[in-house]
Amino acid sequence: MSVNIRSNIQAIIKGIESNKILDIFEKYYADDVVMYEKGDSTNRVGKDQNRKAEEGFVNNATIHEVKLLKLLVDGNNTAYEMYMDFTYGGHKATKTQWAIQQWNSNGLIVKEEFF
Repeated sequence: MSVNIRSNIQAIIKGIESNKILDIFEKYYADDVVMYEKGDSTNRVGKDQNRKAEEGFVNNATIHEVKLLKLLVDGNNTAYEMYMDFTYGGHKATKTQWAIQQWNSNGLIVKEEFF
């Protein structure tokens, strides 16, 4: 089976845009995934710990607008820059961030960093 990383990352972006963050997390993230927020992986090792973080965001956020700004694909590495306008815990926020992914041979993310 051939894995198409470009198709997978495009599906993830579409899932974020359609507010299906938890669905795409379950489908495209490996059980041993490590996720970092600006270099800090505290409590973000493994799918269970990362699921809790994703659920915390989804359950406390209302997303108003999401816009993909840039997408890069190079072998088993991808990166995208995204603009988000959302309300989190009653506070309106806008954010532009980079997300950088490393994929395994099964087409699942094993490492993701946010800047």
